Formats: sequence, structure tokens, C-alpha cells
Amino acid sequence: MLVYIIISMSFGIEGGYNIPAVGFNNLKSGTALTMFVNRHFRIADVTFSIGTTYYSGDNASYSFNSYGLRCGFNKNNWRFSPVVEFGTDYVSRKINNVKETGYTFNYTIGLLINFHSENLRIYPKFYYEGITDFKIQAGFIGVKLGIGYEI
Repeated sequence: MLVYIIISMSFGIEGGYNIPAVGFNNLKSGTALTMFVNRHFRIADVTFSIGTTYYSGDNASYSFNSYGLRCGFNKNNWRFSPVVEFGTDYVSRKINNVKETGYTFNYTIGLLINFHSENLRIYPKFYYEGITDFKIQAGFIGVKLGIGYEI
């Protein structure tokens, strides 16, 4: 049974581009990279991922980084699939030599368009990614290109 669970998973990588939508007016843009493991269940496909984003600011000495673990739901066998993800991020904000770090809650709501070729799945994903420490909220609009391979 364990062998079946392992071999019926898909693995992949996503890379993308984010722009600030809410809060963080002093950031220009960001790049995102995510690696994931996906498992198909009857109701939805469950994804566990680890990812990082890096945002540069208008000021060259300002940057914002986040690293996180997430759990998400989508439907890989649908052409157009809604995406919902949530998890925790470790964020660090730096300007010159002053650094601020902490943990935040991260959530993503979006849409992906699946293109299949045998066991390979390629998709663009359009999303809104929000981060909050339950006091302050910020959000980014982004697009990622993902490649997944189902064993």
C-alpha cells in the first residue's frame, strides 16, 4: 500500500513573478520559486509545497524575503482549476543593516490552466497571495508557470 501511495504522486516545480497589490507600497516586484508533491484524491488533488519569494524595493538597500510550507487543493484533471493554498512563512525584511524577521500566515486563491501530455502537466497559475500576522495584512498578485510529472 505504501508503495502505491508513493508511486501515485506527482512532483514538480513552479516559478513566477509577483507584484504588490495591498501594502508594501515601497516594493517593486518579486520572484517566486516553489517545489511541490501532489497526491490525487477523489474530491481534490492535495499539494504540499515548499517555496521562497524575494522582493526588491524602490530603495536598492531594501528587500523582503519569505520562505514557507504550504498545503493546497486543486483539480489536476480539469482544464481550468481553482487553487486554494495556505500555510506559514518565515519572513525577513531588511534595509541597509537593519533586519526584521518573524512568522506569518500565508494564503493563496487563484486559477490554473492545465495542459497535459501523457504524464507531464504544464500550467500557468494566476493568483492572489496574501500574508498576515493577524494584525497587518499585505498581498501580491502573481503568475507562475508550473511543470509537474506524475509517476
